[in-house]
Amino acid sequence: MSALARWDGFLAQIRGRHEQVRAEALTAGRQFISQVAAGGDYQPLSHQLGAVKHRLQELESKIMDTWHAQVDDAILNEGNPVPVRDAACQKGIDEGHQLEDARDELEISLMAELARARYQVASAALRPIVCGRCQAQYNPPQSFRLVEWPCGNCGAQVSYDPDELMRSAGAIGTHAVSQEAARSEWLAMQAADRRMRAARSPRPLAVLRASEAAQITYWRRYLTARAWFEPELGRDLEMEVRRRMEQWYQYTADQEEAWVAAGRPRAI
Repeated sequence: MSALARWDGFLAQIRGRHEQVRAEALTAGRQFISQVAAGGDYQPLSHQLGAVKHRLQELESKIMDTWHAQVDDAILNEGNPVPVRDAACQKGIDEGHQLEDARDELEISLMAELARARYQVASAALRPIVCGRCQAQYNPPQSFRLVEWPCGNCGAQVSYDPDELMRSAGAIGTHAVSQEAARSEWLAMQAADRRMRAARSPRPLAVLRASEAAQITYWRRYLTARAWFEPELGRDLEMEVRRRMEQWYQYTADQEEAWVAAGRPRAI
């Protein structure tokens, strides 16, 4: 069997093992979620996912470790030209990126599932809010923290203080559910960032602009989803996006020759 065929077989083996570990973690995670949906300590799930993450990262690191230790020279020694060797190497890099993305998705998926399960239980237990002065009733607002408002009937202060289960649903879900909603934008941003990092310096302006655009698209989608949990984020979405882009502009884009020569052309 040729070195190229052995390399393809090795990548398939790593992919299969990675999928198996994720599937086992998903099953175990869902079983645990069913036990704590109505309350209880959910930290064991975080610890479990931490251990799974370590196992998956070890599998991912084996790809390039094996390439450098066994495959690189073997492909050339069989008389393959450099472009063939480079294509095989890129195949391993791409496989590693796909597995990394799948690993990230596993944790987000389970934490979002836990948040939704707790939210469903907490929502079912909600009761009308009653004004202490005039007994007017209000439906509980969509909130994961204390909310106060004047009674429309008598002007007295009315408040809604979510219970611990509802608060935990918000704490768990604020990032996880928002990130899950922006999954496709996240993947596009990751791909654009990897293309930018792979480009030789000085990096072309087009590559930098593509990375910038993908990040802006991601932040808009993510923050729009997160505003359901934190309404203040929706008051000035573009300002929130600019705040999150500032670090990239300052420490990445502004260090690139093509970007500076073009007048630092920020899209937002």
